[in-house]
Amino acid sequence: MNLRYQHVLQPLELAGTLQLRHRIFFAPMGVDLADRGGCFTPAMFEFYRGIIEGGCALAFLSNATVSPHSRLQEAGLGLFEARQAEALRPFLAWAEEMGTPVGVQLQHYGGQGTTCLTGSPVLTPSGVPCPRVSRLDSDYRVRIMDESDIAGVIDDFANSACLARDSGSRLVQLQASNGYLLGSFLSPHTNRRTDSYGGSEANRARLLLDVVDAIRQRTDDQLIVTVRLGIDDCLGDEGLHFSRLGETVQALNQAGVAALECSMCVGATFGRFLGYSEEMDRYLQEGVRHIKSQSKVPVGYAGFIDGLDKAESLLARGICDWVGMSRALFADNDLIRKELAGRSSDVFRCRWDGKCFGDKSDPRMDRVYCCVNPKYLRPQV
Repeated sequence: MNLRYQHVLQPLELAGTLQLRHRIFFAPMGVDLADRGGCFTPAMFEFYRGIIEGGCALAFLSNATVSPHSRLQEAGLGLFEARQAEALRPFLAWAEEMGTPVGVQLQHYGGQGTTCLTGSPVLTPSGVPCPRVSRLDSDYRVRIMDESDIAGVIDDFANSACLARDSGSRLVQLQASNGYLLGSFLSPHTNRRTDSYGGSEANRARLLLDVVDAIRQRTDDQLIVTVRLGIDDCLGDEGLHFSRLGETVQALNQAGVAALECSMCVGATFGRFLGYSEEMDRYLQEGVRHIKSQSKVPVGYAGFIDGLDKAESLLARGICDWVGMSRALFADNDLIRKELAGRSSDVFRCRWDGKCFGDKSDPRMDRVYCCVNPKYLRPQV
């Protein structure tokens, strides 16, 4: 074993059935290279091929919307129809042959989705709009969810989970962070309901737990369920904070969730995480450490992790159990292999300038580009 990275190279078991060969995973990052029907494309295959051949132990496909009525980008991935599952199948089979399992992140954009792409108002717990999307979408409209909407969303997630299983994936991740629908129910800022889905922490977590339960029932427990959990929306006292999530974490453990990935911020506060800041880095680690202290299942996160040295330090200090990278592996797909081979000086390092996220809403860009990776270097426009 490489003694420099002895914690990184420890295997990790999820749900007693899936063994990861080490502790580094590719965290969900929306590259938006699907076709207009939401199907996985050759361009996506090529992108994720680079990520997987670079040596990560697991990769997540990002933002597979569970409903045709919830969209954000024209080229966003979908998983609500059989044809979308069929388009995924060859890639997932290839990844398994490579020894790298791929999880599908199931997404409902909620109030951070667009109206212009669907013609439908976006679903929200309490009608609180997203300032960022409302500026970008002149048709933006919100609707407060009623009981039938809630039942429909639970069914949408369960249906998408079945499609993920049928396409060959062994695990899914529920997107319950960053202001999207499941995460917006967790936050008192966006969830001001007075029914059984609002008010107390237990009630605000009810939708997420109902989704977990529905997936486990519909898939006969044949699918590993993980959660990307929003632990702080960075909105101060009126919002979500990791110190007030103990009941939620314990309930997720009891519900059979196999692992957590922590995340902070929502659309309105996203700018705080675009550029590197020691203050935000420390605060994120503090939040993750707190969630880990409440959880019996592995807890990880992705944020400002630029390489294996930092990953090793995080694991050795007990901050987390597994480490996600998105921008760092986007900047250099081969980062893991290079650093394990002692070639750290050859790594293309992320600049943490956030331009890759800006590409998603820049009409001049046809995809997400990078400042340093020669595979998809940002063009001069």
